[in-house]
Amino acid sequence: MKERVGERELGHFPGDRDLFFKLYHAGKDMDLLEYALQTMQQDRVTGGIIAHPGIVERFFDMCSRQQCRSILIAEAEKYIKGFVEMKSRIQPFSITLLTESYMIGRLFKTYFTSCTNVNVIQASIYQPLPLDEKYGAILSMPHFGLKMNDDVLSIRESESAAVGHLLPLLQNGGRISVTLPARMMFQSGAIGDWRKLINESAPVQSIYSLPDGLFRPFTSVKTYQVEFGKAAPDQVILGRLQLEKSRLVTERELTIHPDQFQNLDNWRIDLLLDEDQDTLRTFQQAAIPKVKLRDVADIFRGKSILKQDLRSGNIRVLNISNIENGEVMLDQLETIDEEERKVKRYEILPGDLVMTCRGTVNKLAVFPETDHIVIASANILVIRFQKQINSYFAKIFLESPIGIALLQSYQRGTTVMNLNPNDIAEIEIPMTTEEIQLSIVERYKQEKEIYLTSIQAATSRWRQEKEEIYSKLYGLITSN
Repeated sequence: MKERVGERELGHFPGDRDLFFKLYHAGKDMDLLEYALQTMQQDRVTGGIIAHPGIVERFFDMCSRQQCRSILIAEAEKYIKGFVEMKSRIQPFSITLLTESYMIGRLFKTYFTSCTNVNVIQASIYQPLPLDEKYGAILSMPHFGLKMNDDVLSIRESESAAVGHLLPLLQNGGRISVTLPARMMFQSGAIGDWRKLINESAPVQSIYSLPDGLFRPFTSVKTYQVEFGKAAPDQVILGRLQLEKSRLVTERELTIHPDQFQNLDNWRIDLLLDEDQDTLRTFQQAAIPKVKLRDVADIFRGKSILKQDLRSGNIRVLNISNIENGEVMLDQLETIDEEERKVKRYEILPGDLVMTCRGTVNKLAVFPETDHIVIASANILVIRFQKQINSYFAKIFLESPIGIALLQSYQRGTTVMNLNPNDIAEIEIPMTTEEIQLSIVERYKQEKEIYLTSIQAATSRWRQEKEEIYSKLYGLITSN
């Protein structure tokens, strides 16, 4: 056994006959893929992300429709659950499994040793791949959010690096299906340039929004399945998937012309898939001038503060719980003891628009006048407008149905909200005169005051009526 396998695989193996007998009978009926899956799922330290088997199922369905026979599955260990459930689907295809792990490679070679249509290669998709063969279809889920230390790359995101190294392996007319996080869909700058370039060299064929929490507990970021191809499509398919009895099925789907898709600044398909698009579409197509927040405001995230940092001090801290009903509760602020100069960059000034960027509920408020120094916590974004935009006007717009839809479209997380300052800076708000802004703000404030007064009066009346009813009830009981 040592001569056939080698010490690298076995490590220190004592050669004890009884031990070998026990080990052989313990593992002779073991399903290697199932064993590897259970091991990886229970390993919270070194275990990586495992894709939902529905992704593998949809990929094979696409290969069948497109009559792809030669398939490459990158970082194949991420799809091991799909292999367990889709064993019968691999026969018609010539499949290459790519993995960076030596041990995973050995496992695949052992498991598929009798399958002449399965080839296993050890290589990294984050470096140029020394492969001569071209494939009709490629499946990949790159690492999310890693920075590549490679001066040759124009963009150092792990996702774009992986796609860039896999595309040359695609046959003419072939397709590559990639799982991407939300930031790759709408972040501007270098990532925005990458979206434009990739759509020119390998046009987008389809984009599907994946269900929230599909990859928990490994990650909770919002994800999309994007399909690129070597041929220009007649139509680009946009859709939303949902889980139905552990299968990924289409909840909603629409098609747009490739020219229309190419003109999009980003790939925020959630806005296009929203069933109630009339109001939002009207805003986007309206002739009223619009301006991005980054052009009229400075935006920054607050300071990370630990619980042990909270103590009696001269610096007050604004957190999520201190914003209620669109107002800042100054009397509820906790404090820290810190030098003013060290936290000056996080200071909130009167008139700043503050917004929660984490948590489960989006809250907005205009910061009021105060005699104290107040800084924002890391859960708060501060938007400091220039003179062209009134903070109250911006708040009213962002908490409107249009504003909420725009904010949600830049959501990176799923159940737990995660808004990034750079993403928020891309939101467009209407640009109108100062007089119109002030008239809208004044009407809003007046109507809100009437509402609050009515609520207060109704609450007071209800309390008084309850007390009278209880008194009568008590008198009725005691009189008998």
